[in-house]
Amino acid sequence: MKLLNRSIQSYLLYAVGIFIISVPLFYFVIQQIISNDVDKVLRLQKAEIVKRIERISDRDPFAILDAFGPDIIFNRLQVYRSYDSLYTVQKTNPATQYPVSYRILESNILIRGLPYKIVVQNSLVNSQDLIKSIVLIMALLLGLIIGGLLLINRRLSKKIWHPFNNTLAQLQQFRVDNPEPIRLPRTGIDEFNDLNNAIVTLSENNRRLYALQKEFTENASHEMQTPLAVLQSKLELLMQTNPVTEEQAALIGELSDAAQRMSRLNKTLLLLTKLDNNQFADKEEVNMKEVVEKIIHQYNEAISAKKLQLTLAPLEQVYCNMNKTLAEILVSNLLSNAIRHNIPSGELSVTLRRQALTVKNSGQGKPLDETKIYTRFQKNSADSNSIGLGLGIARKICELNGFTLQYHFQNGLHCFIADMK
Repeated sequence: MKLLNRSIQSYLLYAVGIFIISVPLFYFVIQQIISNDVDKVLRLQKAEIVKRIERISDRDPFAILDAFGPDIIFNRLQVYRSYDSLYTVQKTNPATQYPVSYRILESNILIRGLPYKIVVQNSLVNSQDLIKSIVLIMALLLGLIIGGLLLINRRLSKKIWHPFNNTLAQLQQFRVDNPEPIRLPRTGIDEFNDLNNAIVTLSENNRRLYALQKEFTENASHEMQTPLAVLQSKLELLMQTNPVTEEQAALIGELSDAAQRMSRLNKTLLLLTKLDNNQFADKEEVNMKEVVEKIIHQYNEAISAKKLQLTLAPLEQVYCNMNKTLAEILVSNLLSNAIRHNIPSGELSVTLRRQALTVKNSGQGKPLDETKIYTRFQKNSADSNSIGLGLGIARKICELNGFTLQYHFQNGLHCFIADMK
């Protein structure tokens, strides 16, 4: 969830809570206030009726009371008990047949020393209509206030957070190998200015360190390649000189193998450095079937030398958006690993289907330690030609392209699956 939506969500939840609580509360408070006012009116009306009755000396009080209409009921009592009772009841209006609320006052009074019960009632129809109108207006006003506040807050937040979004957009496009420095304009907010200054400083330091590391790697690789090439050529010339004893030939052969291994190690370390620096940014639609067939053709001699039983089914048309060189390195490393650690006359299976490359091989009769197989310079065999970087490079290539590289041991076969979905 975006930060802007998160803050607005908090405001919205608070506003809705206030709205839900305030509208019913306001309704009941207004209703209580009006009921109290009606009660006061009823008590005053009762007191006025009693005063009028007490002033009557030669007239029938019941006839006088009938003039007040049906809202006043007067009954004779046998026993006097002083009390006042106020309550609300629902009655059906005989004209409209709709229920109507009445506020009723019951009271006992003494007239000429005789006990009577007087009931005074007042319709609440107008009061209820007034309450509903007030509550409706209040709800509309409150809704407009809440909606307006949310709208203003959203627009204001977008304006305030615009510099941050601009900074974020430039950071997403930033690359340490881009010669153009990142440029972040000044804003009217001190905190964002401090953030932009820190980002500019950090990006410049990263660009500088990347350039120094790249220069050192390229220089070191070039400087190492030259003496290694000279050493290899001199060893070949030395092997062609006469006379050379058998012991000397063996020593020269070992030196040649060590020089070749050091040359491969130098190239591999250079490749890892480029992968770590993400220097293979150029991507294209790569036909993985063609890549697999090409790499298998290159390893035909190695497969034949170990008399491996190769299975290539099925090989479907699979396309991946990645650097083609990295695609070839990925397939080559997985295949060379399966050949190098295989047993003579063993099994080798390559499958390409459903955006997944699967390489299976026989070999060690127990599963490998999954916590170590991708560790750099971790070797699982005594093969002197292995430098322990092949699977680490394969996994790094998968990570750079959003793929996953999984290992399974099933039916005596070691299985590596590069899921390219």
